[in-house]
Amino acid sequence: MCSLSKSRGQMVKLMLLSNYYGRMNMKFAIRKWLSALIDFVIDIAVMGLFYLGARGYVADGDVGKGNIMLICALLSIVFLTCYVPYKQGQTVGQVIFKIKVINKDDSKRTIMQIFLRECVLKFLFGPLFLVLSAVYFLINNVIVVKDYNVPLPHDALLKTEVIDLSKK
Repeated sequence: MCSLSKSRGQMVKLMLLSNYYGRMNMKFAIRKWLSALIDFVIDIAVMGLFYLGARGYVADGDVGKGNIMLICALLSIVFLTCYVPYKQGQTVGQVIFKIKVINKDDSKRTIMQIFLRECVLKFLFGPLFLVLSAVYFLINNVIVVKDYNVPLPHDALLKTEVIDLSKK
């Protein structure tokens, strides 16, 4: 009888711990998604400023200057999405939400990994990427598996994982 009540007590503790870690992991997943959203908004804002300038030049008939403005916009996006994470290790959104993307084998991320993840996936396919990530997370992690540590497809493909720096 005593061992039965002891095992029930342990079960209750395990359930409470499981719920606690589930909520913590859900908050971490939301922070990952919000950091991608912040990075996308910053990229769109930079691109928008250059685009408005280019439109002004094209409206005045100076297409060459407009094209130069658009090239500057693309270079700015590449700078924000590739160079900053390569040198600093994090994008602006990741710094704000205290997360970092690392390789699973603890090696330094390559410029190609950073380009594919931050520039191609997050910027070129930004809205689609954000929506599909949220849907994948909800279906796979919340409804089916109920494990918030399952990597998103782009992390599995690029052999990366996102770590929480707020716990350090």
